[in-house]
Amino acid sequence: MDTKRWKVMLAADDYGSFTRVGEELGYTQSGITQMMKALEKEVGFSLFIKDNHGVTLTKEAKALIPAIRNLLNADEEINQEIASLKGAQVGTIRIGTYLSCSIHWIPKIIREFQKSYPDIRFKIIEGTEGDLAEWIENRRVDIGFISYQKNQRYQFLPVMDDELYAVVPSAHEFAKQGKIPLEWFQDAPFVVTDYTPGNDVHRILKQYKIKPDIRYVTINEFSSISMVEHELGMTILPGLLLRGQVGNFAVRPLVPRVYRQLGLAFTSQDALSPATKIFLKYAKDFLLDD
Repeated sequence: MDTKRWKVMLAADDYGSFTRVGEELGYTQSGITQMMKALEKEVGFSLFIKDNHGVTLTKEAKALIPAIRNLLNADEEINQEIASLKGAQVGTIRIGTYLSCSIHWIPKIIREFQKSYPDIRFKIIEGTEGDLAEWIENRRVDIGFISYQKNQRYQFLPVMDDELYAVVPSAHEFAKQGKIPLEWFQDAPFVVTDYTPGNDVHRILKQYKIKPDIRYVTINEFSSISMVEHELGMTILPGLLLRGQVGNFAVRPLVPRVYRQLGLAFTSQDALSPATKIFLKYAKDFLLDD
């Protein structure tokens, strides 16, 4: 079975455009079109719906996604096992991560790791708590740098308790305080990146029965900080993300102090490729010693 076609199909699902897939994977658009026509002929039904916005998968194609990911993961694992038997460590490791971990952890870990394993490559994808949980469970990524979530369907190795802080405009009256009680966020103008049940901020505010006035939902934490700087609201952000950040805002501890537990997540040890197993141990040891 030609796995290249299935890789192109998954990429088309991710990017929603044959043109973008070609740019990312190094194929011409006509080459992508021919490959997908051949794949549709092989399976015997349509895989894509095309419109002015690009391409999306048909219902039948979406049903194939879990099996395709398993096939491609198995193919990658076989290639890595063969290389390992030859005495080489190669392969690609897909990492799903928060923005904060992507900035402060992953570059340092990969830099040191590749001193010993220069032929192992990485694909880094940033997402929210909900995104990462889904990506880990369906094996879109091999390892997730994620906070602990109750009832998760994956393995979790804790590495750090990351304190969450209030972030308020510098001119706000709250900025005059040394600490900010959580109850002060009740009905207060609030900016948030993601506010789903799996979100750490949602979890904490729900635990203490606080309901802020959510004015803006932003694309990432830096956008939230900018909103705060422009006095459009206040927010709560993790300490790891706030490291080294300065601007027209004040960071204050919360009362009571609250945390998210950061760690490494994966489906199971048996499902990990050789390269991923090596990296998982290395990343865990690196972070516990950091």
